[in-house]
Amino acid sequence: MPMTHPHILLLPSWYPTDYAPIRGNFFREQAQALKEAGAQVGVIYVDFRSYRTLKAAHLLGTRFQIEHRIERGIATYRYCGWNPLSARWRYRWTINLSQRMWRRYIAKWGVPDIIHAHSVIWGGAAASALARQTGIPYILTEHSSGYARGLIRAWQRPIIEGVLLHAAALLAVSPAVKQILTPYVPSRSDEIIVTPNMVNTSFFHLPSTPRASRPFRFLSVANLNRNKGLDIVLRAFAQAFEQAEEVILEIGGDGPERTALERLVVELNIQARVVFLGRLSREEVRAAMWRANALVLASHIETFGVVLIEAMATGLPVIATRSGGPEQIVTSRTGVLVERGNVSALARAMKHLRENRCQWGDEAAIRQEAISNYDQQVIANRLLEIYAKTLNPSP
Repeated sequence: MPMTHPHILLLPSWYPTDYAPIRGNFFREQAQALKEAGAQVGVIYVDFRSYRTLKAAHLLGTRFQIEHRIERGIATYRYCGWNPLSARWRYRWTINLSQRMWRRYIAKWGVPDIIHAHSVIWGGAAASALARQTGIPYILTEHSSGYARGLIRAWQRPIIEGVLLHAAALLAVSPAVKQILTPYVPSRSDEIIVTPNMVNTSFFHLPSTPRASRPFRFLSVANLNRNKGLDIVLRAFAQAFEQAEEVILEIGGDGPERTALERLVVELNIQARVVFLGRLSREEVRAAMWRANALVLASHIETFGVVLIEAMATGLPVIATRSGGPEQIVTSRTGVLVERGNVSALARAMKHLRENRCQWGDEAAIRQEAISNYDQQVIANRLLEIYAKTLNPSP
């Protein structure tokens, strides 16, 4: 019989904080979904904050302390420190600090049945060390785009291989991530289970009033870095709607490329029809989706694409690049896929969607795609089945 109430300890490699409240929010939502499904859930997270954000006002809140909070019903232990200069140092101290928080966690909440880590670097490495120390099995879900982006260093490879090899179960958020992981653990390639991220369809829902069709609004929500391809979106928008006054592009998010993108908007002479919304809360993301008529994600590499399923849950059709994760999300019923980095292809897709909006006019049907495949309860039940099989393997 499957275990209906396992005790799960989550070790995410990134997680929401007071200063970055939506970073890794899908991990928090997964924890909540598992709790609502009947599991006991806790979280251990080592947060190394970037020195680039260092200000005197932040020293009280980030002073190398361990905090214990009950966050939305989840027992959460968080180490609050500053990012070390050495990646090796960070690797070693993530393990050391996780072990320290582990001792505090089990003293108050008991020993978990299973550890679930998200991404090898470095939550997975900490989970592997705890498993060796305690004998408790760990599951690893990989999300990171670092593999596809060539960011893995030579000294990290044997660590990654060891974590993947000894995990009780291996999960990947998309077929693309499964393919990327295979060279690191070829003996277990057939065991990697594709298990997508989830969306909170109670929060991301259809707008209460019909969306306006004029002006037609495209929306992009992403960190403003080179990988997200916002320069491609801007060039495609300018190409597709050179003379169209009633088409607007809103861009939500912030990051190192914002200044360059703002300059490009002026260069393309589209500043009257492009709005930078800045960093958004989840409520502001939802409000932007309710205003919009379509969402565009033009990443060069995307291991999944949570914003796509959030948009679909609000009834929005989506345009995305074939960048890894979107291929499993976007269908002919929910939007359009184009080749990454191709300005003309993206321009054609944006123009086609605007001119043929009726093709994706059934917002309820788009929302149902998100619910059927990515709803919290659907994914939580799938994870509970994996936990049960891990803890009670067939003879």
